[in-house]
Amino acid sequence: MNFSMVILLAVFVTATGCGHKNRPAESAASLDDLNRVLPVVAMHSGYSPPPTNEVAKFLALSGKTMPVPPLGKRLELDPTKHQFVFVDQ
Repeated sequence: MNFSMVILLAVFVTATGCGHKNRPAESAASLDDLNRVLPVVAMHSGYSPPPTNEVAKFLALSGKTMPVPPLGKRLELDPTKHQFVFVDQ
C-alpha cells in the first residue's frame, strides 16, 4: 500500500511540474509588421502619423517590440510613402 502511494505521489508531482508556464519570448517586429500596424493605429488614435508609443503599445499586444535598426541606420517615418523605413544616420 505504501509503495503505491509513493508511486502515485511521484506521478502527480511529475505531471503537474513546478507550476511555471512557458511565456512566449518577445521578438522584434519586422518593418513589414510595423507598416501593417501603422494604418490601424492611426485610425484608432486619430493622428496621422500616430505617436510612436501608440505603435509600440499595439505591437506589444501581439508580443512584439519595435524593430531594432541595423548599425548606422535609424528608424524613421517616410512622409511620402507613409511607411517606416531605415535611413542612414
